[in-house]
Amino acid sequence: MRRGLAREDLFTIVHDPFLSDTARYADIVLPAATYLESEDVVRSYGTYYIQMVRPVVPPQGGAWSNGRLAQELAQRLGLKDPIFSMGTDGLLQELFRGVTGPAAGVDLGELRAGGPIKAAPAPGRQRFTTPSGKLEFYSETLRSRGLPAMPDWVADPLAAEAGARFPLTLLTAPGYFQAHTAYAGVAALRKRQGPPECVLHPDDAAARGLEDGHAVELFNDNGSVRLILRVSDETSRGVAFVPGQRPAAEAGGGTINMLCGDRYSDMGEGATYQSTRLEIRAAGPKGERA
Repeated sequence: MRRGLAREDLFTIVHDPFLSDTARYADIVLPAATYLESEDVVRSYGTYYIQMVRPVVPPQGGAWSNGRLAQELAQRLGLKDPIFSMGTDGLLQELFRGVTGPAAGVDLGELRAGGPIKAAPAPGRQRFTTPSGKLEFYSETLRSRGLPAMPDWVADPLAAEAGARFPLTLLTAPGYFQAHTAYAGVAALRKRQGPPECVLHPDDAAARGLEDGHAVELFNDNGSVRLILRVSDETSRGVAFVPGQRPAAEAGGGTINMLCGDRYSDMGEGATYQSTRLEIRAAGPKGERA
């Protein structure tokens, strides 16, 4: 990816609130408004609620929202589709034009007022796009594809080989002051979070001759990243816990994502982030101290 972004024949424009790792490769960086400065319609995760959100503050500096950038760019390119000149009411009408199901019953005036709206199927009206039309605990479709008909644990065929060379399993989670990767762009929050760290169980640290505060290198066949070690029993044995994503410049030029493989999961062909194996060693001859 870095080689691709660095190509001389590639002209790249990035629209972002922060000078992110990707933005540093751009020929032009356009300041983007954050969600706190933008008008939008959002839906919740895992529930049926939708809501209109309003800006808390106007866009700061020269920042533009995604919507404004798209419309201004379209006008400069001579695009005549009406959507590129619509205001909020027109865009809402277009968003809900032709919808079916529970969303068809949403009152746009109520949505525009800003309160949460529940767009859920009526009791007994839930339909599933399975062959039986029901929620299937036992799936003949999966069985016909050679997969377990019911959810089951299957050993990773590469786990034994990878485990011998890379005995630790990677676990990532939001940082205490970085609930989202976007907050990595806020210097004050990075300062409160402290240097990028890896948390290792005392037994695992002792087995490797590593001490709290040492600079360590997390590595596997995909890459390596440099972090500061924190020894604590808040993580389990055999687990390397890395809280919060940080800019590459703060982790020895890499990010924790560089350790993840490109294999797909056996069911659904999803990412296999949770199967990342690695090893840890001192970053210097005796482990530099932060």
